[in-house]
Amino acid sequence: MCTTFLASTILNEFRDNGIEIIDYPRLIRLNPFARFKTRGNGGVSFKLDLSQDIELAKEIVLKYVSELSMFDCDNTNPGVVFYQGEITEEMTDYAFKAIYSIITIEEAEEFANHIGAEIHKFKKGRGIIGSIAAISCPLEDYTYELLAYRHPSRYGTLREIDYDSVVKMDKETYPET
Repeated sequence: MCTTFLASTILNEFRDNGIEIIDYPRLIRLNPFARFKTRGNGGVSFKLDLSQDIELAKEIVLKYVSELSMFDCDNTNPGVVFYQGEITEEMTDYAFKAIYSIITIEEAEEFANHIGAEIHKFKKGRGIIGSIAAISCPLEDYTYELLAYRHPSRYGTLREIDYDSVVKMDKETYPET
């Protein structure tokens, strides 16, 4: 299951339960040279106002990670981190290390305990590395990704792409895209 699709599903459930996020969801891309990673190698986080039902939000996140993750895939090792507090310089340093270097699961778990974060590991729990980084990364500017998801009935089937339409779109939108 794609991390961003999972996040999108969680955000829809938040909306349906009256839980609002502060600012945009946060997506960061981690070191592309990490030996163990998902295809997108990303971490996602969102910020909530503490006056909301935080326990319900946690239940929703853990429910959807448990239900939608493809645990039969060797590379699926989700991790969820809940953190309450200010982002420290030490946390920012961690985020940049995750983006530009390598962090082990053990280092991430130790760091999470050090900052008082609540962690939930599924299988090996490698996802805690990106979760902490997504929480900790100082995002002062925004970029956007337009993501399209396949219908579940199309999973595992050949993608049908009209190559002429791709070339046409590229010509019509260059250099803005």
